[in-house]
Formats: sequence, structure tokens, C-alpha cells
Amino acid sequence: MDRNKCVIILSEKSSGSSACLKFLKKEAPLRAVRHTRHNENETLYWVKAASVLERPQIDMVDSEVPIAGDRARQELQTLITQNVPDFAVPGDDDALVHEGWRALCESHGPYFLEKSPHHLCQWSAIELILDNVRRNPQIDFLIVGLVRNPMDTIFSQFDRWRSDPEAVEIQWREAYQNLLKLQQTQTNAQVTILRYEEMVSRPAEALAGIFAFCGTHSRLKNPRYLHNQSIQRWRQKFWFGFRLKPETLAVARQFGYTDEEMENRVSAFWPAARHVLTGWHRRTGSFRSLRRHRLLQPFASYFGL
Repeated sequence: MDRNKCVIILSEKSSGSSACLKFLKKEAPLRAVRHTRHNENETLYWVKAASVLERPQIDMVDSEVPIAGDRARQELQTLITQNVPDFAVPGDDDALVHEGWRALCESHGPYFLEKSPHHLCQWSAIELILDNVRRNPQIDFLIVGLVRNPMDTIFSQFDRWRSDPEAVEIQWREAYQNLLKLQQTQTNAQVTILRYEEMVSRPAEALAGIFAFCGTHSRLKNPRYLHNQSIQRWRQKFWFGFRLKPETLAVARQFGYTDEEMENRVSAFWPAARHVLTGWHRRTGSFRSLRRHRLLQPFASYFGL
């Protein structure tokens, strides 16, 4: 009988995990949860587990995490029972967390896929994942660390949600220091690093290890939903003058990024552009509404919005 397998994608937000999940679901026999209140098949399972078990967590940028313990417990119960209707909810929190995950793996077998870009920057969540790996030797685990150029990640979050670049940089650094630490941790799970840039430029080759884990291979060479148009897009915005700190550059170099790929020019427009863009976003929900405003369209076009 084939063993159940579980693939867990760990990443920072805006790092391509949704595109990766979409590709894998289409090309490999992987299944994600069907019922969840979050978008893109996300569960936030392990940060909710950390809340239930009262493990330490950092406040995430533009996120509801960490979630209050009582709410997290209720949401875990709902998530598990909606996706595994015959699951008997145990009274013990530790059993709820670990037996619940085993039930999800078994019910979505033989290949269960999970991605929540909230787990990597919470070491307590990673510890719980590793604990679950040890408790379930009958399940094979593959942990995929998905990393993207920090400048692209920071710009994407600013462009989409006007997230504070300095705060996102700190969170990126925390997340990928955790990934480096995970690589050095003795675990029964396989750990592999996947760079966003390689995933979108040559997906079949970059994801070959995941396909091999699932005993299959990709047929598509250039899926339309994976493209490299978002690589280095921040260089096209003359007003975007954010620059990385040396400690962030040092972490990124360990994943193969060069200083040339991360170096940004100084822009005298950046303080004013940041203030205006962030202020408008807070008032209207999105600065992109300029595109629909006839009088302001020339301004939006000039700034490349």
C-alpha cells in the first residue's frame, strides 16, 4: 500500500506560493483543503495551532496573525471537521492539533498539499510542524522553502497593500533566517529550497524534486499562469527608492541572490511618493482608483500605477 505524503510550502507573502500551488495541483496528484475561510486554499493551520498551544508568535505585517487562542481553536475544529466530516474532535488541545493534521493528510491522500505564507516567520509554527513529522512516521513529508528576491517581495507588498517596506523587510529577514535554521535542523522531513525566479522561468525543472516526491513529472513547459513579468518590476518605478539593509543582503546572498540583483538607486521622489501613495490607499482602499478617474489618469500613468 502506498504511503501518504504531505508537501508543505513555506514562504513569505508575495513570494509566489499561490502560483506554485496552482501549478502543482494541476500537474501533480496533489490535493489541498477544499473548505477554508482563507483565500488560495490557505489554512493558517500551524499559526492557529501555535495560538491554541500558547506558543510565542511575532506580530505579522498587515495580518490577523497572531490569532487569539479561543478563536484559533474554534477555527481549527471547523477546518478539520468541514474537510474530514467523520473526525471526532478530542478534548485535548495537543491531540486536536496533531491528530487533526494526520486526519487531513490521510483524507487528502495519497498526496496532501498545504501552503500558508504565515508559517515561515513564526518559528513556533515550524517547531510544531517538525513535531508532527516526528509523531507521524507513517507519513512522508516534504517541506518546500520558497524564496523570492527581497526587493521584489517588498515592492509587491507595497504595491498591493501599501505595506510598510521597513516592516516587511524585517519580516522577510526573520522568515528566511528561520528557513536557514530549518535547513540545519535534524528532521525526518525532506527540506528543499525553491527560488521564485527559477520556478517562473523553468518550472518543470525547478519543481522536478517535488514531482519526483510524488512519483510523477510535469507535462507543461510554459504554463501561462507562471511568468517572469514580475521579476525586478520595482526597477521600472523611478519613484521607488527603498534600499535593503546590509543584514538583509547577507541573508539573501545565502540563497544565491547577488548584490546587483538587489541594489536599488536612490530616488529623491521616494519619500513624497510613499507618503502620497500610502495616504491615498488609506482613504480609498486602493490608489489604483486613479486609473478610473479621468482627471487624474495622466498622473497615474506618469507614476506607472
